Amino acid sequence: MNKLWRYRISLILLVSLFASIPLIYALTGYRTISKMTEEMHAHDIPMIKQVDQLVEYNRDRANAVRGLLLYEDDRYIEQYYFCTTKIHDLRRVLNASNETPVPIKDLLTRNNAWEKEIETVFSLYETNGSQAATALAKQSTQTTQTILEDLAQVKDQLYTELDQELENTALVTASYKRMCFSLSILAFLLISVTITLFHRIK
Repeated sequence: MNKLWRYRISLILLVSLFASIPLIYALTGYRTISKMTEEMHAHDIPMIKQVDQLVEYNRDRANAVRGLLLYEDDRYIEQYYFCTTKIHDLRRVLNASNETPVPIKDLLTRNNAWEKEIETVFSLYETNGSQAATALAKQSTQTTQTILEDLAQVKDQLYTELDQELENTALVTASYKRMCFSLSILAFLLISVTITLFHRIK
């Protein structure tokens, strides 16, 4: 009798082990997918938002310089410095992060050089008027456009990488679903076989 019960208990433990495989595999898949999703939310999406803000503030600064020289309205100077303050905040955050791509840090350095050119434009505007400042500002126009284009390319690259990660997550999810379904069928068959063996032993 003891031998019979030991045999039954062994079968129960064996079936329980195999029956738990789908659950263990599903939990492993959940952790993998959660990690991939968390990485996207913690790094990729915020990085794209920051690059979007860089593009927006740089465009606003360039428009502020044009507006100042075109309309000679000092309120555009306030707009320029407001946007510059926002960019400096972003620059500190991005430069402090080890996960910031090198192209973005290079663009921030070029942005700093462009700011120095604009400071010179403002100085000329205050001392010699808008004509001299406009002549100098034209030289920085190409720099401004190049920075904006490069920022747009970086943003497109980040979006491409995010799309690839989303696709990989979808593939991993589908793979885990198929495997869990297959393992569930296997576990069901094992339980059925075990029940049949119990009846035969009786």
